[in-house]
Amino acid sequence: MLDLSRLYPGAFCTSLLADLGADVLKVEAPGVGDGMRLVNVGDFAAAHVALNRGKRSLTLNLRHEGAGAVLRRLVRDADVVIESQRPGWMEAQGIGFEQLRAENTRLVWCTISGFGSDGPLANAPGHDITYLGYAGLLSQLSGGTAPPVPDVVLAVPMAALMATTGILAAVVAREHTGVGSRVDASMADAAMWPLSEEMARQASAPGPGWGSFSARAVYRCADDRSVTVAASEPRSWAALCEALDLPDLADHVLGVDEDETTRRLAEAFAGKPAADWLHDPGFAGGVGPVNDAADLLVDEHVAARSSVIELDGPDRSKVLANPVRFDGADGLGSSWGRSPPPACGQHTDDALAAAGFTSDEIVSLRDQGVI
Repeated sequence: MLDLSRLYPGAFCTSLLADLGADVLKVEAPGVGDGMRLVNVGDFAAAHVALNRGKRSLTLNLRHEGAGAVLRRLVRDADVVIESQRPGWMEAQGIGFEQLRAENTRLVWCTISGFGSDGPLANAPGHDITYLGYAGLLSQLSGGTAPPVPDVVLAVPMAALMATTGILAAVVAREHTGVGSRVDASMADAAMWPLSEEMARQASAPGPGWGSFSARAVYRCADDRSVTVAASEPRSWAALCEALDLPDLADHVLGVDEDETTRRLAEAFAGKPAADWLHDPGFAGGVGPVNDAADLLVDEHVAARSSVIELDGPDRSKVLANPVRFDGADGLGSSWGRSPPPACGQHTDDALAAAGFTSDEIVSLRDQGVI
């Protein structure tokens, strides 16, 4: 699999595919590599470690006139190509889907972009929050207040998941047809997907959606930590009211006197630390924690499922495991991409040699600045 993408969109996708067992050859600019190597706060390039693990690296200057000849030979044995350039850029360089599939009709090609490969916004620039806002998802996170700015990217990994699904479907289809296809994954489209119910409602019977009510909310506790409450079923609501010592609310009807009911629950939760409510009523009463990454690193359930694993190599960096499990294996057993991220161009010579390039050709390509 050739990964021609840049930064987060392709990195999330190929990281998941590497964990599923794919041999990902990351194609990077000579000398500088992909921008993921430079995305960091402090000295630790967390994004690079987390999302480029389990891959190999080949350097190739896609802007060089000699890059096309190299790619045409590389794709002859490739199953999949993933790229995230602006629509039309690859074609303008002579290395687009139709141009390279001439070398391999079984090639599956996946493009990940902001607004898709066509339409009036196809070439519009943007970032994760751009797509969240455009797709309507950011407004759904606001709870009626000013929309928040998430501390993590959301549209990007959703698009990567859609791209991965499309790639795997195209590979299966190819086994039946013998012919590859092109997958078009848009971050804006992916960010719309969680709104499937809301879009259908607004298109057919406009009205309020789930929203926030007393049995579905976040409450602050005595220790200034928060808990989630999802107790809209009678059994969990009854357990919640009992634990909060609010028996008169046991027969509360959702949607009636919500402001007053929410006020009373907030007052009760503020009387004890979060750990107390997580113990009683806990999940049985619809109460769950509001964790951050540091909490998850010491969480018993996360540890039991090996949802955080150590990479091979001397640094033993800790990363999230593949979220998909197979045949009862834990996160470690289901994560194939456990090698540390490669040095920029670490596998260039080996990959080119496997594609049939001679030693003299490789030296010449390097002297010309192609690789």
